[in-house]
Amino acid sequence: MPSDKIQIEKIKVHLIGIGGIGMSGLAFILSRMGSSVTGSDIEENSIVKKLREKNITINIGHKAEAITDQELCVYSTSIRANNPELLRARDKGIPVIPRIELLGLVMERYEKVIGVTGTHGKTTITAMASHLLQVAGTDPTVLIGGESPNFDGNAKLGKGNVLVAEIDESDGRFVGLSNLTHIIMPNLEKEHMEYYRSESHLLDVFKKFLGAQSAKSTFFYRREDGNLQKLASGASRGKKISFGFTDRSDVRATNIRIGIFRIEFDCSCRGNYLGTFTINIPGVHNVTNALGVISLGIELGIDPGMIKHALSTYKGVKRRFEVIGEASGAKIVEDYAHHPTEIKATIAAAYSLKPKRLITVFQPHRYTRTKSFYKEFSSSFAGSDEVILTEVYSASEDKIKGAGIKSIYDIMVKENSVPVRLLEKGAIPGYLSKKAKNGDLILILGAGDINKTAHEVLLELKK
Repeated sequence: MPSDKIQIEKIKVHLIGIGGIGMSGLAFILSRMGSSVTGSDIEENSIVKKLREKNITINIGHKAEAITDQELCVYSTSIRANNPELLRARDKGIPVIPRIELLGLVMERYEKVIGVTGTHGKTTITAMASHLLQVAGTDPTVLIGGESPNFDGNAKLGKGNVLVAEIDESDGRFVGLSNLTHIIMPNLEKEHMEYYRSESHLLDVFKKFLGAQSAKSTFFYRREDGNLQKLASGASRGKKISFGFTDRSDVRATNIRIGIFRIEFDCSCRGNYLGTFTINIPGVHNVTNALGVISLGIELGIDPGMIKHALSTYKGVKRRFEVIGEASGAKIVEDYAHHPTEIKATIAAAYSLKPKRLITVFQPHRYTRTKSFYKEFSSSFAGSDEVILTEVYSASEDKIKGAGIKSIYDIMVKENSVPVRLLEKGAIPGYLSKKAKNGDLILILGAGDINKTAHEVLLELKK
């Protein structure tokens, strides 16, 4: 995919959609490499503000005049073909590439390239693995799909020869990345059906991705995942290492002890006991994520004691079961969960905190995802004492008839499994300020702008 003719160091580069989590990380890396970075996005957000603090010029709104004498133009997945900056760059003969190709150009600079992909858990594993390598003294370059307190952000330019990057699978373009030395996948299931025609199409694209890697690459996968087993058994090149809870796993967790914001588990590698590991984030799914990182660490020759220390000092990621605050005895937690599987895992994690009541707020992300999963969404809130549904966050998609929040609501009302309420987003803080009681856990879920509502709920409860 990447071309040797395109340079990314000490050039003038413009990023369209710079406020996105993936683009912003690359903007930071390019700036630290000595490039002059400009960018644009449709709205101001906290990431845009952080980039401006690093002397990166950013326009709000997309305008053709933003393209002047840049030597490279990069666009994010959400940017449409008629974007005025994209059109101007092409008219001026400026090289134009998608974000994933820029990532590939960055990858070419490193001897070890660790990529984390799959359907869920990518951000947590990327952040955990990055923290492990930082603790181990490798000084890695890091690109995380979320903001990590361990790195005070989502990116870091290291001096070592290792890159750790989260790899977005949403539009299939990642198949062009071919120089990864280590690949971690915790799961692979039906997702991003706005691009993939079917689950088998999704699997075929991942097969192509794995097949493009070197015979010296290592593939770490969760043993219990059927699709990942198919990928591993069908991969004729490279080394395969499994992790999970069954005795068939190369790296295995047993004797899991769940506390409040603390999980301990015993871990073994091919029958050899490694010891007891601790993570200070809730959810058994995070044990799976930790196993992927342990597998990587063992393969890289990192001492198990150092791996234990790294996992115990890992601080999580913003918007991944993030405690926003507590007021009137109610705890407000926000999570990025936007797929039925993720919602179920997050609700299970919430119950490890032993709330008196669990009130779940959910904002669907994308009309295409809502259309694909509305039935699965309707049954994913089991364990909640009440569910509040609000309008779909479009993520720049055109509205699809019949793919709104009511498609989920109608099934839930008909089945009468969990009390459910439809509310406009702006009405949620006021409603919860009257509803919340001491001992409640208010769980606010979604990958859109519902995170603003989480903070508004806290402010309302404090009044």
